[in-house]
Amino acid sequence: MNNFALLACRKLLFLDVVEAARHIGNVEPRTWRYYESGRSSLPEPIMKKMHSMLHRREILLNDMRVQAQEHRKLGQGRQVVPFYVTFEQFREETGHDDVVEWRLDMSVKSALYIEDLLVFY
Repeated sequence: MNNFALLACRKLLFLDVVEAARHIGNVEPRTWRYYESGRSSLPEPIMKKMHSMLHRREILLNDMRVQAQEHRKLGQGRQVVPFYVTFEQFREETGHDDVVEWRLDMSVKSALYIEDLLVFY
């Protein structure tokens, strides 16, 4: 994974630099920016964690896609799901206190919205 791939993956996961630095890299935001700019090489553990996050996203995406397609097959149209604009909303409604889980939720639901499988409330 090079610096451009790291940047693209972070954005795909809806993480900002501070969140990625804290929750993926356990580094300072400036260090993460150095990774993304190519100024510093990306450590293997961070690369592995990012790949793991992308794999988890793919599993969630596939699971939700199947659910949404089943919903549609039942003649109920697009599945209606919550879209949590803030972490506080996500935490209150789901009980999860994990920023990365919130961002994964946003990323997956956005992809399925674009596929016309979901509608948000």
